[in-house]
Amino acid sequence: MIEAQCTEPRPALKLPRRAMIAMPLAALMTAPSRWAASQAASGTPALPRLSYFGTELAPMTVDPTQVDINVIVDLAGDRPLASYMTARPRGLPALQRTAAGAWVTWDQRTQSLIDNRFASSGGHLLFAVTGANFRTQSFPIALEVAYRTPMGVKFGVLTMTSTR
Repeated sequence: MIEAQCTEPRPALKLPRRAMIAMPLAALMTAPSRWAASQAASGTPALPRLSYFGTELAPMTVDPTQVDINVIVDLAGDRPLASYMTARPRGLPALQRTAAGAWVTWDQRTQSLIDNRFASSGGHLLFAVTGANFRTQSFPIALEVAYRTPMGVKFGVLTMTSTR
């Protein structure tokens, strides 16, 4: 291997003082996502956003005889036309929640989803269920929360495991 040595000195790049200050500042200004991420990490966690391809939500452990579910999502500017909740117990038929709170068999088609009319406020949507009885279901259960937009259905999935 031949090593080349440079005998001529390289000229130094001379920048005006204004450029020396502006370049690091411009780098900070063009990277707001890093700043926002560090703010979210040090403060409260950001709410999840649902997507047309599905979003993985934090799992939860529940008492099968008294399931209380509260999932809040960031609507990211969406205005939901309808909201839904479904459950897919392992090895059993899929279920969907009715607006009255009952869980009924679901054929897994988005056209047959029943609007639960969950409330949205301040750019967030709250999916809340109190006292659901899943003792006859097989765990783990894939629980899906979703809402309809003019473009389709955005959804997220969380895994429910049993305390028993």
